[in-house]
Amino acid sequence: MSSKRQADFFGPFQIIRPLGMTRGVERFVVLCNKTDTNRLLYRFPAQSNHMHRRSRFEQMVTLSTLNHPHLLKVESASYDDRGRLCTISPYPGNHEGLVRLSDLLDQHGGKFTVPEAARAIEHLLSACAYAHSKELVHGPVLPEHVLVDRFGAVQIELYGHQHLERSNTHTAAHLHRADEVRSIADIGYKLLTGLDNNAERIAPTRIIKRLDRQWDTWFDIALDPIDGFADAQHALNALPTNPSASEWLNTSPVKRAQVHIGSVMRKFRASTQSLPK
Repeated sequence: MSSKRQADFFGPFQIIRPLGMTRGVERFVVLCNKTDTNRLLYRFPAQSNHMHRRSRFEQMVTLSTLNHPHLLKVESASYDDRGRLCTISPYPGNHEGLVRLSDLLDQHGGKFTVPEAARAIEHLLSACAYAHSKELVHGPVLPEHVLVDRFGAVQIELYGHQHLERSNTHTAAHLHRADEVRSIADIGYKLLTGLDNNAERIAPTRIIKRLDRQWDTWFDIALDPIDGFADAQHALNALPTNPSASEWLNTSPVKRAQVHIGSVMRKFRASTQSLPK
């Protein structure tokens, strides 16, 4: 087999075309010659250190245990002959390529309808609640991390792979989960209102006529950097699309770890003391 032909294959998968990069990882649409179906190949940068290679492979094995309709499944993982970790996932795109949530938002003129936005928020929160129940966390989710399949369902790609590369204490993991939930609320606010979340956030009911006022309450809680929802499941249960949302909206959230607040205050005091007088 020629070197060119070798480069066109990874095991039984024939590389059809590149699909750009995400977080430093190459993507390709490939054809599985065994099943005659398209798959998505992720190819990580080459890693020469044996211990690092083994650690990264074990991380992917961990992520492959996740099985949720809104997390892009890692079906297999192995190294190629150049020391690059390659993973195979289902291909959620169409004949033109992958569709990211950010792409779909642009196609919709910057905002979704209320049912479309609610559906996307529900998909993302359910995925995160599931992963958190498995003691895995992704951290802040960006629209660029989210793919949309041909049926309109969203899927987070490479969920948690960067977070697994860092060692985290229990408190840090709790804060990352909180950041993750808040980032989904941030995406949801953009999908629903067409506006970016900032310090002068406008209540959704002031933008969308006849919108349930529970959406205002939900975003007030979900976007609170200190006293947000207790977890992803709490945020999911409190969505206004849930008939019992009012009960969950009135449930007091668990306050963030005090060690985090103290750390922030100490950093703030230290920075002010270092300023010239």
